[in-house]
Amino acid sequence: MTEDVTIMNPTDTITLIEGYDAMRVFLETVSLRLGKTDEEVDFIVGGLKWADGAPVDPAMWQDWLAAVQITCSCRTG
Repeated sequence: MTEDVTIMNPTDTITLIEGYDAMRVFLETVSLRLGKTDEEVDFIVGGLKWADGAPVDPAMWQDWLAAVQITCSCRTG
């Protein structure tokens, strides 16, 4: 069985929320692929999940926004 995956180009853009969700899915996927349960990774992934329209840990959203801002400023600077 093959998964229906969209091929993205390096110049494609995504929203902040899509990027945040991609980070969470990435961490979950790597953890599962390695076949390990790392309590620290599980703790981080748990805080990144959404509840009532907001991340479980609002500080992680703020950290994510700061990381995006740093990344974007490096592109233009």
